[in-house]
Amino acid sequence: MMPSHLRAHALLALTLVAALSSGCTGPSIDLKPWRTEQLAAIPAPITAAIPMEARAPGALAARLSHIEQLRTQRQVEQARQLALTLVSEHSNDPAVFTAASRAESDAVFMFPESDKLSRNHAAASSLDYALAAQRLGASTARDRAQLAWALGTTTHLQPMFDRAGHAQRTLEAAEAALAQDPREATALATLAVVNLRLQTLPWIAKLMAWSAPDSSLADAERFARSAQEAAPSREHRQILAKVLIAQDRHEEARAELDAALAAPESSPRDALLEPALRALRQSLD
Repeated sequence: MMPSHLRAHALLALTLVAALSSGCTGPSIDLKPWRTEQLAAIPAPITAAIPMEARAPGALAARLSHIEQLRTQRQVEQARQLALTLVSEHSNDPAVFTAASRAESDAVFMFPESDKLSRNHAAASSLDYALAAQRLGASTARDRAQLAWALGTTTHLQPMFDRAGHAQRTLEAAEAALAQDPREATALATLAVVNLRLQTLPWIAKLMAWSAPDSSLADAERFARSAQEAAPSREHRQILAKVLIAQDRHEEARAELDAALAAPESSPRDALLEPALRALRQSLD
């Protein structure tokens, strides 16, 4: 009979092999049918919501501005419909692709957490649009911050051994945005999330991410607080609360979540995040 310590080592080896074989590839994503389905679901008279001055030929800037206005008014679903319609009509404007990427990032929060298939497709679509914007020359701080966010929300879709490099690309995109605008809130939030995720990886993921970039919960907290200062929102308080929970600072996390839920909705995704905030707050009780 095999000695107990050898059995334990064998079991560990088998567990590792199983994890490697099952987790080395991310979920399969096919964007073409997803986008066809999403466009088909847009109400036909959606263009009726566009102001007259934004309908004229050559009024692309006005239409993009209208999408941003809808997001500011927290009408993210309508903003997404217009952004996806616009990107289907324009194939050479980087600002259009950045708007579409941001719309798909919003969509990740529009689908319930249980609908991982839709969330994964929305995240992958967001990254695809952000990369297209980059190829077309998108280079503002907001463009680069959106690319960083889209990269950050698709790490889990990458093959396991590619995730460390993907995390590095995410950090580099966020840092490029901050080099142009040190208060770019999306870039700051991205750095907070990347540091948090790297510090809270399961042991098997840490083993396969041995080349991951340096990270710390202290940096995660610093970036989360900076994001909240630059652009107060429920989303940034939620990120900060998760960092505090990772540090076992539950009382401070409760205070952040209570403040988030008590604050009036002011950021585009604030209303969409309320169920997740309440669930996280309840988990601390």
